[in-house]
Amino acid sequence: MSESSDAAGDVRERAAALALPAGLTDAGAAFPTVFLDAGGRDLRRLSPRAQEQLDHALLEALARVHEGPVEGRALLKVHVGEPQCVTRMRPEHVAASARFVRERGASRTVAGDTTVAYTGPRGHRENPQVDARTYLELARRHGWSADGPATVPFVVLDRPASGRNAGFPFAEGQMRRKLHGIQRFQDVFPAGGFDAAGFVVNHAHLTLHGLAGIACCVKSIAMGCSALPGKLRMHQSLLPHFDEERCVLCGRCVDACPEGALSLPPDATSPVLDEQKCIGCGECVSVCATSSRAASLRGEAIHDWTRGAATLCERMADYTVGLMQGKWATTVHVAHLYAATPLCDCVDAAQEPLLEGDIGFLVGKNPFAVDRLAGRLLRRALVEGGREVEEGPLGTAERTANYVQQAYGILAETPLERLPVW
Repeated sequence: MSESSDAAGDVRERAAALALPAGLTDAGAAFPTVFLDAGGRDLRRLSPRAQEQLDHALLEALARVHEGPVEGRALLKVHVGEPQCVTRMRPEHVAASARFVRERGASRTVAGDTTVAYTGPRGHRENPQVDARTYLELARRHGWSADGPATVPFVVLDRPASGRNAGFPFAEGQMRRKLHGIQRFQDVFPAGGFDAAGFVVNHAHLTLHGLAGIACCVKSIAMGCSALPGKLRMHQSLLPHFDEERCVLCGRCVDACPEGALSLPPDATSPVLDEQKCIGCGECVSVCATSSRAASLRGEAIHDWTRGAATLCERMADYTVGLMQGKWATTVHVAHLYAATPLCDCVDAAQEPLLEGDIGFLVGKNPFAVDRLAGRLLRRALVEGGREVEEGPLGTAERTANYVQQAYGILAETPLERLPVW
């Protein structure tokens, strides 16, 4: 049997283990993507009439992508932006999604996002489990509240107290889901609020990003819907620790390490770690032979944001596939293609948009295909506007889409439907 046949067999095996829907893997049944063309208008400054027309178009796009009912509680995944970020996602552009899920039967609807691994009003340290008021106050100032433009309360998805106060209870800030079929991970850590949602509309604001290149729907799921351990794992900031009193020096972790980051010198009392080689995959923990588990992953902060930058996009893709298990059919992704900036909305500074006019919105159920198209539209708009184009960052969504197609058989492109707005 040829290597290509072996690779194709591995892809089919992973797709079967993950029970990927036909809409992701079968070109004949592919989930469509709908493009709402803004025609160069400034989507941050629409007249009431123009906003009403846009809301109507968004409702129609959502209906084209998701024809069935919405059962259970609905989550509108959003990003509130840092205090000084003026080019952030606009809550008024989420109101149509809130109306859509309500009309389709959602029992409760909230907007939400998780705490972040760095410091600031959205930081995990600044918002302890029992009190996320710092985050909630920022969200309210930026219009994310039941009496704001989005028309729904805001919940911090890894802080259960905020869910209870908003009528969207979930018991744990983080969950753990074991998986089979993911390339780099054997488990994922979804935020409790994301895990509890029966239906998700993943709103993502397109920007460029220093490490991820294109930051849009995939990053919004991978980083935005995972609890802190997931964020640390994707950034390769979780490192193994070995309890010398429990370790029996069997060497199984050394043999299992995919990067050769562990060694067991003759005089060692536990395995020795080469931090530069470690990718934080946790394989050593999973194979630890002692019943008391001598190996554990530890880490509470990201000390080196550039660590593993070359493969961050692939790790986010793997993590997205893991987090989306059981949610593919009940998640719609909405890419906001306006006020795109050189750095993401996690930067606490005012930025100038890359384009004078805005591109529009993309709505679909395949986040990799949506991001790929978003990157292409941004690149085309930059070229047409005479702006300098950096191929590296703009090409990351293409590479990610090609990666998931090769690794999981997920379609890199989907049928495109254009929908007029004005």
